[in-house]
Amino acid sequence: MWYGMQNKPSRRRSPEAQRLVAAVALAMVCALGLGVLAGCSGDIFTVNKQGITRARFEAEVNRRLALVKKNNPKELEGSRGTKLKATTQREVATEMIRRTLMEQQAAKLGVALAVDAVNQKIADERRQAGTQKFDADMKKQGLTEAEYADRVRGELLVAALGQKIGAGVTVTKDQAEAFYLTHKQLFARSLMVHAAHIFVDTQGQADVIAEQLRNGADFAQLARSVSKDAATAFNGGDMGWIENGSMDPAFEQAAFALKTGQTSGVVKASDGFHIIRILDRREASTPAFSEVWSQAMNTLQTRKQEEAFSDWLRTVYANAKVDAGGVGVWDPRLGMVVQKK
Repeated sequence: MWYGMQNKPSRRRSPEAQRLVAAVALAMVCALGLGVLAGCSGDIFTVNKQGITRARFEAEVNRRLALVKKNNPKELEGSRGTKLKATTQREVATEMIRRTLMEQQAAKLGVALAVDAVNQKIADERRQAGTQKFDADMKKQGLTEAEYADRVRGELLVAALGQKIGAGVTVTKDQAEAFYLTHKQLFARSLMVHAAHIFVDTQGQADVIAEQLRNGADFAQLARSVSKDAATAFNGGDMGWIENGSMDPAFEQAAFALKTGQTSGVVKASDGFHIIRILDRREASTPAFSEVWSQAMNTLQTRKQEEAFSDWLRTVYANAKVDAGGVGVWDPRLGMVVQKK
């Protein structure tokens, strides 16, 4: 029958008739629940007259809900699940609207990323985390490489805009000194010790080494020959400067009780047995402005740049013309999509 129908002469439709048939066909597809086509969904949001497609929005919402379902399916059940879905929709809407605003502002201000900026950033992250862990994290989040690259591009764009907005911020030395005087706690130095240690696995080994040291053995030489800490043994056990609160409590209690040049007895810690020597101490203090003026200027400038960027963002959000569709309403004061009242 199909071939018979093909052989029948056809009547050529007018352009208007063709458009009508196409529209009817599209409507039928959408009515059947196959509205994944862009033509069915269209734009769900507009940001300064620029659209964000429903398909893109729903894909990200579904990705996040799928992660929730995978970890705890019950989270999506009942009223709790309904609330979570609505909250997720508003969060995604906020992120997409903000991203669009940043792209618009970047175009307006002439801010552009280097051609290889995104790939370089991802390569650096992959190298730091290790390829296996990086790929596992991507899979765990349900992200494709293209989706992750787009996320990184957005982050870099915001950073570039921050640099652009903050480029004109300057700080004088007088301003830095006033900042220092009202924020001295930021420049306070805690007690620190410059320590060396010999680390072994057993009490017996530690007792033998402690006895050798009491009999005049060279600490650095012993550390090189018997210490199990490979990271410091080659350097005579030198651990560098240690700040209070950064080491095992038992180790710190012994180390900070010693004066410069003193050596501890055997110290039992959570990882094994230590013998500690203090090479130098730096008592807690607040340095004078003359010692930290450069640090104060850098700290104040960074703060002022962050404030300038925050003020700029508030202006961008306040002036944006946003239609958040049925997801919620755009709050220009907060710069986010909130629940309709």
